[in-house]
Amino acid sequence: MLLLNRADIGRCVELPTLVRALEIAHRGFARSAPVVPQRSIITHERQKAFSLFMPAFLPASQTLGIKVSSFHPGNAVHGLSAVNGVVMLIDVESGRLLAMLDSAALTAIRTSAMSALATDKLCPKMRLNLVVIGAGAQAAAHIWAMAAIRELGQVRIFSRCLARSIALAERLSIELSLPVEAVERMEQALADADIVCTTTSHDSPLPLIGVHQLKPDAHINAIGGSTQWACEIDPRLLGNTQVYVDHLDAACRESGEIAQALALSVIERKDIREISALAVEQPSPVTRKQGLSYFRSVGHASQDMVVAACLYDAAVAGHIGKQCDYFSA
Repeated sequence: MLLLNRADIGRCVELPTLVRALEIAHRGFARSAPVVPQRSIITHERQKAFSLFMPAFLPASQTLGIKVSSFHPGNAVHGLSAVNGVVMLIDVESGRLLAMLDSAALTAIRTSAMSALATDKLCPKMRLNLVVIGAGAQAAAHIWAMAAIRELGQVRIFSRCLARSIALAERLSIELSLPVEAVERMEQALADADIVCTTTSHDSPLPLIGVHQLKPDAHINAIGGSTQWACEIDPRLLGNTQVYVDHLDAACRESGEIAQALALSVIERKDIREISALAVEQPSPVTRKQGLSYFRSVGHASQDMVVAACLYDAAVAGHIGKQCDYFSA
């Protein structure tokens, strides 16, 4: 069994390769659907937290595994990550455990890679201004992902904690050799934003971003606020927007913006398209864009397994990670 921690996963990541693998996988899902039971959720009332259990089998690649992930928003007070867990890859032929991967690191990579895939399909091939709302691991991963697929102009970070925004901006400015700026106000952040990535732990139906705060041709990657009542974006905004999701049924159950837009009759289910449609249609490179576009990612175990398999193959080829024969011993 191969053990891959956060540092190991970081050494395995080649983002354009992951984006391409996810695109190919979603194209294949139209022919050979993944087997993904509805994920089980256990809530922890005292801790105001929850744990998710997400198995998946991909027939085309014979990839089998399960992701176990817990979200504890109060961990930040203790200097701990809010998201913790593991992804286990299982050999289909023998049932043996192939690998265990840090699920928090994998989730950040998978989510940002999915946002990169949507952005690459929906945004023009030109220099674009990026805004990220939030200053955690997903914020950092999304800035890296957007920089991998587009030339970036202004890069701004806004979060509830200015100090965290400043620290992240300073670190990424060095790592990416890009000017990254922390700003104090949402309005200041959104001015002239072509791409907006919302990566917050927002849990309120009161939206963070209103209808008239965005450019008329902006693209939104919404990945935070993952409950049916939480809205990072005003759901009324979706009425005049190209709406894409990673998985339709899951998004209707778990996205506050989607659920409330449906409840308000701002959109209907037929107006929502899955990201697989973009992969299958193979649209020509976007040279210009008309109107708002929105991609809501709630996460899907099939995507986790695609990424886990890619990371595992890269780790084996590069002799990365730690082999553990504990069970066989």
